[in-house]
Amino acid sequence: MSARAFSLHVFRRNERDFGVAVVQQPLANRRNGPKEATEVVRAWGLPLHAVIDQLLETLRRSGYKPSELSPARQQPFNLEERLGVRTALLLMAVKPLRRHQRIEEVAAGVKALSDEEAYYWYSKCADRRRGRQAQHALRVLFSKET
Repeated sequence: MSARAFSLHVFRRNERDFGVAVVQQPLANRRNGPKEATEVVRAWGLPLHAVIDQLLETLRRSGYKPSELSPARQQPFNLEERLGVRTALLLMAVKPLRRHQRIEEVAAGVKALSDEEAYYWYSKCADRRRGRQAQHALRVLFSKET
């Protein structure tokens, strides 16, 4: 596990539905910056269900069974940094979208990013002050709508 680990937490929305939250752990042995884990993004509903295949693939790559993702899950899924960055970026990009076709376009674009590009966009999108602008720019980049 890398120094900056991520975890994926499952939370219940109601009897049948759930959402997920990506949490980033602080850098080890760092003087400045957050000392506690930070929730990066939460997602549920259509945006989550539209990208569930990518989420399940991330869990497989992290050594979990896809069947472990359920509303009853209480333990977080630990993700290595690279997978945590991609998962958080994916969920930040699709969270506000409501049209299934646009969600698929944006999700495909995020999936096609190289690791370096994903880290770049994550650093922009996770910024507290200008993150929403970067998230919008990322959606525009991958959307076929003008």
